[in-house]
Amino acid sequence: MSLIVQDLDVSFGPNTVISNLNFEMKSGDIVAIIGPSGCGKTTLLRAISGLLKPTKGTIVLDGENIEKQPCEQREVGMLFQRPVLFPFKDVLGNILFAYKRKKDANMDQVHSILGELGLTGKENQAIETLSGGEAQRVVLARALLTHPRLMLLDEPLSALDVDLRRKIAQEIRSILKARGIPAIHVTHDPAEASIIGDRVLHWKDLQSNAETLNEESPLQTQMIWEPTSDTANDSLDKETNDD
Repeated sequence: MSLIVQDLDVSFGPNTVISNLNFEMKSGDIVAIIGPSGCGKTTLLRAISGLLKPTKGTIVLDGENIEKQPCEQREVGMLFQRPVLFPFKDVLGNILFAYKRKKDANMDQVHSILGELGLTGKENQAIETLSGGEAQRVVLARALLTHPRLMLLDEPLSALDVDLRRKIAQEIRSILKARGIPAIHVTHDPAEASIIGDRVLHWKDLQSNAETLNEESPLQTQMIWEPTSDTANDSLDKETNDD
């Protein structure tokens, strides 16, 4: 797998978020990009995934121009800052959403991934009882079952405490490396970036001329579920002790 982003511009009305950005990564590479909130790093991931259309430029994945393809045809997985889960489905139901039809599910693969992510025994657990770390593991399991050519990680660990964030960053790196899945991880945390990335890039070096814009304002990610503070804190304490 190779990814080439060339002369990429993204604008919202008069506001330029990304200007003439060039970026390249090779097969199996995990690249971490560090930048402050609002700098445009989430916008870059959305452009690569197909969630928004760039104003100008090309995005080439495995030698194929994908900037005009709909997101469902790009074979790109994405984890957001907040876990996107269906509250009316249990853990297993959310994971099986990776398949178009339940009868297509490879249950051997499902149970293998559940085991790798420490979710064995939680298949029938209600979504609202999950900790933040468990919720992101469910989202990661679902994404892995789609066999993505590229994984995009939009600060999926930012809501976790520091110790748990770095532990899960190590887990994500190990899982992606074992499968040879390349990834782009964006964060504002240099320590997290150094844990997960083969290479660490600074946004200012990638994009020195773009105006700063609140990157979430035009396309705010809708949160389907977020743990309550009490549930999250209790579960995170338990999860940290268990781990």
